[in-house]
Amino acid sequence: MAIADFQNRAKKTPDDICQWCGAGAAHRYQLASFGHPGEPGGGREFLLCARCVRAERKRLNALPEPEDGLAREELIAQLDRFFASSGVFDICRRCHEQGTGCCPPSCRVMGASGCDPNNKHGKTVFCAAFVCGALLNAISECDAEAGRALKWVKKEVGAAEFRVYEMITRVPANAREPVRPLALPRRYPRPIGLEDGEGIRENLSALADEVLEIRRRWRELELIEINGKT
Repeated sequence: MAIADFQNRAKKTPDDICQWCGAGAAHRYQLASFGHPGEPGGGREFLLCARCVRAERKRLNALPEPEDGLAREELIAQLDRFFASSGVFDICRRCHEQGTGCCPPSCRVMGASGCDPNNKHGKTVFCAAFVCGALLNAISECDAEAGRALKWVKKEVGAAEFRVYEMITRVPANAREPVRPLALPRRYPRPIGLEDGEGIRENLSALADEVLEIRRRWRELELIEINGKT
């Protein structure tokens, strides 16, 4: 059955019973949707068994390809171009070198100095979109529009495939988010404000040491918290 047949149907089910066919061993799934660039998106959750999920994914894949927006690989490439031209990747590399990088060492895309875009496993939208708060504030100081665009991408777009990121980074199965993606988005909105990374490179480079110092202080606080719990 198609999602459209059920979206207005309020049916309460136990935590492990498929809301479509009544089979057991169901899981929670989410189908993400996006608004226009800069606007909040949405999504719907479903409690489905493996058979119903396979059937719905097959139906969704058979739908015509949307004409607007970016393909997944195109969005990742656009973000990579902005990060490379603006100097973001240089700051991230230095952050990893000082031992305060965000990326978990178990990630399949990790290289010696952080994320390796040439790795055969490739990036997810989540890790391509993720920027730590310290660096994001620095980017916003250099270009408010670019900062707003990245905050929106991080919150609305990247989060849609956080579960895929967990698999790429080898998060243990029992520690992963309980909601799984029903299907990855067919197209993503094109972010507005990330066209001129080179224009902020000089100013962002001047803030690099400040960003790295903030990261060091955050790491010290994290270690204090971790040691306090052991």
